[in-house]
Amino acid sequence: MSKLSGKLRIGEKIGFSFGIVAFLFLLVIWRYQSTLEQALADYRNLQDVYEAKETYASDIETSLLIANAEANGFLVDRDPARVEAVDRAMTELTRQAERLGSIDDAGKENGQRIKQLADAYQLSFHKIYEGWRIKGLDHDSGLQGAFRNTVHELEALAEHYKVDALYIDLLQIRRGEKDLGLRRESQYRDLVLDLLDGFLYKLRASNLETSVREKLELEIATYREAFLAYATRVLDNESTMGGKGPFRQAAHRIEDVLKAHRVPDLDATILQLRRREKDYLLRLDHRYVDMALSELGRIRQSVDSSVIANSEKSHLGDLISDYERDFLALVEQNSVIDRLQGEMEGAAREVISLVDKVEANADKATLAATARINTDAQENAELMGWIVLFTVLLSIVLGLIITRLITRPLINMAGFLDRLALEAPIERIPTTDNSRNEVAAMAESVNRMADHKARLIAWWKSSLEEMEAERDRWAALSQATNDDSTDPTSEHREAVGRRIALLKKTLGEMRLEAEGIRDEAGKLGEDGKSISKSAREIMSRIDILLTQAGGQ
Repeated sequence: MSKLSGKLRIGEKIGFSFGIVAFLFLLVIWRYQSTLEQALADYRNLQDVYEAKETYASDIETSLLIANAEANGFLVDRDPARVEAVDRAMTELTRQAERLGSIDDAGKENGQRIKQLADAYQLSFHKIYEGWRIKGLDHDSGLQGAFRNTVHELEALAEHYKVDALYIDLLQIRRGEKDLGLRRESQYRDLVLDLLDGFLYKLRASNLETSVREKLELEIATYREAFLAYATRVLDNESTMGGKGPFRQAAHRIEDVLKAHRVPDLDATILQLRRREKDYLLRLDHRYVDMALSELGRIRQSVDSSVIANSEKSHLGDLISDYERDFLALVEQNSVIDRLQGEMEGAAREVISLVDKVEANADKATLAATARINTDAQENAELMGWIVLFTVLLSIVLGLIITRLITRPLINMAGFLDRLALEAPIERIPTTDNSRNEVAAMAESVNRMADHKARLIAWWKSSLEEMEAERDRWAALSQATNDDSTDPTSEHREAVGRRIALLKKTLGEMRLEAEGIRDEAGKLGEDGKSISKSAREIMSRIDILLTQAGGQ
């Protein structure tokens, strides 16, 4: 660590320390960001999957309810516009089912099944609509209109065969006629005449064909004339001739005409048929179908037992058969519609069941996912707290270590310079080879200054010793020769001059080293103040020495 620190510049150390701290905080930020992204991803998944499933399931249920409402409305008012409304609702339901199927595999399976059920529902409804169209969207169309028109024609024909009242009046007339012959009282004559008036009134008010009415009126007139002649003889106590006469033949002719246009109880039976028909249409109870068929049987029996013309019997029989065919076809259509409606309701129930299942699963998954997300968030928050605390502590430790790596050499160097100013230390500041560190460069300068000072002191001591030895040698030589003419001063001065020049050179080099140390220390700011101060003191002392050396 110290070797690596020694090779780095101070700025690089500071940058490295800030880089490490920044890296640690970037790790913290990355961890926080990844945790946040995970939480957001979980919530997005919650929103995109489970919440989307609930939304689409709710929309599917809403569309189905709309379709059911429109379908039920159609069964009430048979409005074709509701068919389009059902189609729109099912199209929207299918679209939501496709969205549900695009979420995941489970959604795909449910979506496909819902689409199948929606298609089955829509197909069944269209068949119901077609069944109602065949049956009749109103009472004037389809099978309803057909058998209604048929029965109306039957009712119209029944008016032509509605002679029961006339036939009863004719029987009453014949009874009065016979009472007159038995009792010979005028009241029976008057009764017959009143009955004839009533018969004529009812005849004119009936719906019989004009030719039939005219024929009956003519026969009634004949009967009245013949009866009055018969009544006169009877009341005069003459022979009744067994109650026979022209009036009797006229009465028989009238009876034949009535029988030729009489189907017993046809109108009443037709009314009963309409009653059973409407009971069925109102209640859709098959009991009324059997009752209606029973009434048709009675009508058919009445027609067959009547003495009306065969062509009329055939026409009435065809109408009865047409009514029966259309009515039974309508009953069959109702059965088909009931079956299709059951299929529709079954499909709707299954869709609702699937939707409820999807919503229940989505709710359950949402609760589980929310609990898991909250747990993970809490754990991540606690972990982030520890990570931040660890990062702060590690940053402080690293800061202290790096600060120590920077300041400790400076403190050591300042102390060494102080010692160097006062003494000649033997030890040297440790340095690193090929270092780019400013402190290491200053340490090398300080070491060189120490080396210069050590050499200077050593040289100075040796120079003094040499000078003393030289002086003693000249003194001894002069005394031995007793020659005062020998003057060593010039040589001595030359030797001293050379030494002083060397001293100045060495002090100059030391001053340059001190200047370099001062400049480098100045770049360090507060941390280099003590070193810069020591360097300036050394420079001052060197300047003093240089001044003294210059004066020599």
